[in-house]
Amino acid sequence: MFFKQIYIKNFRGIESLKIDNIKQINLLTGKNNCGKTSVLESIFLLAGMSNPQLAVNIHNFRGLALIDHKDFSYLFNGFDFSKNPSITGKSESQKRTLDIKPIYPTSISIPKQVSGKHKPAKNTPISSTNTTEDVLDGLAFDFNVGKKSFRAEAKLTQGNPTNLSGINTGQVNVKLAPDYREDFRASFTNPVTIMSGLHQRIEAVLVRKESEGIIDALREIEPKLLDISLGTGGTIYADITDIEKLIPINIMGDGIIKILAILVAILEGKNGLLLIDEIENGLHYSALIPLWKAIFRMALESNVQLFVATHSYECIAAMTEVYRTWDAEEDFITLFRIDRDIEGRHRALQYEADTLLAGIEKEFEVR
Repeated sequence: MFFKQIYIKNFRGIESLKIDNIKQINLLTGKNNCGKTSVLESIFLLAGMSNPQLAVNIHNFRGLALIDHKDFSYLFNGFDFSKNPSITGKSESQKRTLDIKPIYPTSISIPKQVSGKHKPAKNTPISSTNTTEDVLDGLAFDFNVGKKSFRAEAKLTQGNPTNLSGINTGQVNVKLAPDYREDFRASFTNPVTIMSGLHQRIEAVLVRKESEGIIDALREIEPKLLDISLGTGGTIYADITDIEKLIPINIMGDGIIKILAILVAILEGKNGLLLIDEIENGLHYSALIPLWKAIFRMALESNVQLFVATHSYECIAAMTEVYRTWDAEEDFITLFRIDRDIEGRHRALQYEADTLLAGIEKEFEVR
């Protein structure tokens, strides 16, 4: 399932934003603090809408610790719990909507008993009232697929598990929707998480005998690369022509290992969705064209839809240059520049393939 349209309301700093005419590979650009990462996070939550744990994960990706329930306000526009985030996505065959709502505990009001005379109790129902809004009990993920509605919940308890960022947070108790099973695969990667568990992930690729495409792609950067293999202690080795023994891939530079991690993530997301934040981080501009060649090849072969955020003009130009020489029957790339006006309203200005090619040729500012 590929998204064709996304509508975001009251999520983080975004009051409302509609993105139309989405393609298979979508580049998100814009100034710092324009909301690119928030767009990626909202799509990630929508793709995994039955799992409220993701509300904690996306904060961990930013290096934020959720200590108590009030910290869930980071998801809400203006940190206001009355502004419920809502995210809607449409594909050719499906519409899905996620509404994120606060859950407040209820208190039972019991009539006072006065000593002395007692009157028979009237048949009056016991009242149940909401407590004040500063006492939050958790989050509800109310989601719809087609005409069916479901609810999942998350409650934060005190604890100190260590997340991917090494930050101590509260522990989340998740209550899943009993009658719903998600069949949509999605993953999110950024400079903090991209290397997480890479050894185990490559092992899975090798076991499935799917490494050939990765090796071919990496040869665009290192033509003498023959193969990759795994060693003990999480070491990944490269077999290089004319070198008698295997060498750790780390000494070949951060660029090649980051590209390896991106390609593995695409393979893992087969027939699903991959969101990449700050794709150019840690890469020399000379690696960007080989990277995009590899991304195009593997995304098309694996049937993966990508949303990629960048603020690098070199990254945009490299993608455009690779697409220019690509033999494609139809457009599969587009660029959305996320803008915010002085009043804080967001919009997504789209550059489709032809416009993007012309814009890069004439050096228009598309970031």
